[in-house]
Amino acid sequence: MGRNKKKKRDGDDRRPRLVLSFDEEKRREYLTGFHKRKVERKKAAIEEIKQRLKEEQRKLREERHQEYLKMLAEREEALEEADELDRLVTAKTESVQYDHPNHTVTVTTISDLDLSGARLLGLTPPEGGAGDRSEEEASSTEKPTKALPRKSRDPLLSQR
Repeated sequence: MGRNKKKKRDGDDRRPRLVLSFDEEKRREYLTGFHKRKVERKKAAIEEIKQRLKEEQRKLREERHQEYLKMLAEREEALEEADELDRLVTAKTESVQYDHPNHTVTVTTISDLDLSGARLLGLTPPEGGAGDRSEEEASSTEKPTKALPRKSRDPLLSQR
């Protein structure tokens, strides 16, 4: 059958041979690039997580601040309402007229100013009672206390 027959080729059909040349630096960069890219992805993911955490903390801080401002406004409003109620209660003036044979007396009670809170008007605590209490408190705090004996570092191997 024609196994040993060689085909004759014309020189026109031949393709030029392909020559491959490797650049060692590019080859090393390609082979080690997998690890580098993996490390870069890890770093980017960590930075992203840190950024999200920082943003979340900032949002929480802002929410707490808003809640604090809201609570403060509510308290101020409640205090204003309480002050207004106090003013309404204490602003009442009572007027009583007493008719005497020679003259007429009108007693008007105005209680706009609460002087008892600032201790400008009202009962002062007795000085003798307060002094007795402070002496009792001082005597109870002046009791000497005994110090406990120090323990040795290692009771089995004492230096005595």
